[in-house]
Amino acid sequence: MVETVDIPVEWRELIHPRRGGVPGPEVVLDEDAARRAREWEREARPIAAEMAEHERTDPELGEAVRAWLDGAADPTGAAVLAAVAVKYLDGVDGTAFLDAWVLEHGIAFAACAVTEASSIALGPVPRRATRGVGIRLVAYTDGVPHGWRGEIRRPSSDDVFPPSRWIADDRVAKRLRALLAAAPEAEYGDAVARLAAHRGDNPRICTVAYLVPTEKAWTDEFFAGSFGRGVLDGDHLLCSTSGPAHLARFGWAPANPAVLATLLDGLGADAVPLLVRAFDHGSHDSHEAHTVALRGLLAVSDEAVFSFLLDRIGDKCVPAALAEAAERHPARALRALVPLADDGTTRGLRAAGLVRGLLYADPALAETLPPGAVEALRPRPSVPDAGDLPAVLAGRPARSAKVDWADPALLPRIRARGGDRALPEPATRRLLHLLAKGAPEITGVRDHCDRHSLAEFSWALFERWYACGAPTRHKWALAQLGLIGDDTTVRRLSPLIKRWPGEGVTARAAAALDVLAAIGSDVALTHLFELTRRGKYKGLRTRALGKIDEIAAARGITPTELADRAVPDFGLDAEGTLVLDYGPRRFTVTFDEQLVPLVVEPNGKVRKSAPKPGPKDDPALAPAAHALFTGLKKDLRTIADQEIKRLETAMTTRRRWTPDDFHALFVAHPLLGHITRRLVWITDTGTAFRVAEDRTYADVHDDPFVLAPDARVGIAHPIVLADLDAWVELFADYEILQPFEQLGRPVHRLTADERAAHRLARVEGLVLPYGKAKGHSQGRWESVDADGGFAGGWLARRDPAGLYVVADLSPGLYSYMYGEGDDQKIKSLWAGPAPAASPEHPVPLGEVDPVTMSEAVHDLVRSAK
Repeated sequence: MVETVDIPVEWRELIHPRRGGVPGPEVVLDEDAARRAREWEREARPIAAEMAEHERTDPELGEAVRAWLDGAADPTGAAVLAAVAVKYLDGVDGTAFLDAWVLEHGIAFAACAVTEASSIALGPVPRRATRGVGIRLVAYTDGVPHGWRGEIRRPSSDDVFPPSRWIADDRVAKRLRALLAAAPEAEYGDAVARLAAHRGDNPRICTVAYLVPTEKAWTDEFFAGSFGRGVLDGDHLLCSTSGPAHLARFGWAPANPAVLATLLDGLGADAVPLLVRAFDHGSHDSHEAHTVALRGLLAVSDEAVFSFLLDRIGDKCVPAALAEAAERHPARALRALVPLADDGTTRGLRAAGLVRGLLYADPALAETLPPGAVEALRPRPSVPDAGDLPAVLAGRPARSAKVDWADPALLPRIRARGGDRALPEPATRRLLHLLAKGAPEITGVRDHCDRHSLAEFSWALFERWYACGAPTRHKWALAQLGLIGDDTTVRRLSPLIKRWPGEGVTARAAAALDVLAAIGSDVALTHLFELTRRGKYKGLRTRALGKIDEIAAARGITPTELADRAVPDFGLDAEGTLVLDYGPRRFTVTFDEQLVPLVVEPNGKVRKSAPKPGPKDDPALAPAAHALFTGLKKDLRTIADQEIKRLETAMTTRRRWTPDDFHALFVAHPLLGHITRRLVWITDTGTAFRVAEDRTYADVHDDPFVLAPDARVGIAHPIVLADLDAWVELFADYEILQPFEQLGRPVHRLTADERAAHRLARVEGLVLPYGKAKGHSQGRWESVDADGGFAGGWLARRDPAGLYVVADLSPGLYSYMYGEGDDQKIKSLWAGPAPAASPEHPVPLGEVDPVTMSEAVHDLVRSAK
């Protein structure tokens, strides 16, 4: 760790000084206090003499106090007499004894006396009550007996209150420590040598560790043992630390400037973990406690501070502290933040905003970074100002607190169409005002500016807002993504939307759904659909579904039809391929049956990824092509599985399309065309066909097939294929792999008796694990009553005509329980117009759509134990 600290000036006078550290205020000894101490000693002498003769007095302590009373310079005896005066005389200020000891006998004597005072107890050892709870009081009515005060002894574990608390007063312990820290070398060495003979029990070891913390062997011994019951408090213990290993003994630290300054003085950057605990411990305390802890952290020039602040950006004190830390130590900030930037997390988003701000404020800092690091966050080469501006961007921008935080100098410049000119600073400020208002005039700006440059500016603005703590008063910085963002914005925003509900900012996630809807591209809609299916949080999924419904209604189509039209083509050509141009080398991207992108070399060799640019490749084209493939592969990880499952659902629900829609949405679609050719399709009259490589249609005999204009086309379920075996053979001959199980799908046909029956005996008695049954209730099956509430007593599956296949369960599912629960036994399986706890108006099973029945039986049989 880098031991660099800059302790606040106003904290320095509060420090518990240590030798070689920040000097504390000069200690001025008080002659008057010393005189008072001598008077109290004279008054306490007879009491001390009497107690020294008590039969239970510790012999060593009795001898020491007698020696002191006889005139010997015995620090132990001095400590005993001071303890007697403090306890038995009225109005005694124990702190005065320090002044007397130092003035009369020197610092070394005073250190030994204070150390001994920390381990002196007077009077009998308290006896614990054997019955009841309370304190036993003894009163004397005819005078007091000799020796009634008891003995002089060392403390025991039975002492309820630590004795000699007066030495913990700053006027004793802290002043003495300051005197030792500032003492000449010979005097300090004498004190250390003499203290070695007084480190007896734990209280004295503790006191010595505090007084001379730079004696590392002594502090190590103390922190390796038990703290026990001493007279010094937790603040003194913290101020005794002299190495990072000592910090393990503390679960927290107070937000106390004196303690934090002392930790910084003694440990440097190694104090950061305790400063963090001081902040966290104050999470339920005052704003002032957080402010104090942050002042301490800002004093440390260490990269660990930035990680801590990023993780606590939600506290209202932290954003300003993080910005100040970055401004104070920009190079260290970059080293700490660059590895975290743009990693897809909210933490990475904040880091990116700070990194961009630092690099734009001082472009020379980029030279300290590894080549290629955070390339997207670095300032772009300067271009001249554009002169021909839209009217809405002309004129002098007004000053407004709503946008003044967004300094254009710390954001990428927006290039005009053509890319050789950029908006001047005043025009950018005008744009910020328009974005803050959500003004409709933004349309004209989009037409004037390079869309990619505009979207990059938009994202950088959002990053900046997030780095500032995402204050709600400036939440327009999120909304503006929907006004000038693009598909790249969607890809960056979607992972954050999934995270935000778990971080307690559900409202922000909901606002981000509005952003996706406002962008409205195929990619945006695809990500919205993904959130309805894979969102971890039910509330977020519900909101996403509502947004899909709104968009579909606005377009006059159903949500299902919207999903058909929302599949991106990713810039693929009409043949469904993409060329990667490396300059001297060119590669073609195609796709397998799972829509995984593959790279085909000119010699026909197939690779799973694009080659890295080489020294002979074009320095501009090759990196761009490699990045293009990387982005495509990332997008398809989201979309491919979603689209394949959507088509499988279309097969099991018997969806149909017109010939024109079928051709536009599937056959001619650059991406979906790759899996369209791997499926068997069927018309509403029962004729099956496939799509050939040249996008013509062929039947099972490979003869050309022409769709009738009024036909309806769907994906063939194997149960409705009369010539299933022939199709299986044909696809095997052509080595066509399918995106999902179609021709090889298990089929469950009803027998003639079963078609006439009202219950399906073959599945009754099957037992489903709770998790499987619960999963069905949230997938293709449902378990809701007529009012939309969770039923749990059945699983129901609807066929295209509106009939339900119902599986009655025992003992039933629970709405609040997931993963574990009672196994579910199928009591009966029947069909009717509506699900219910028991068969109501059942119909013969043969009236149910055969695909729905086959899929229902397949689900139950496959899930059973």
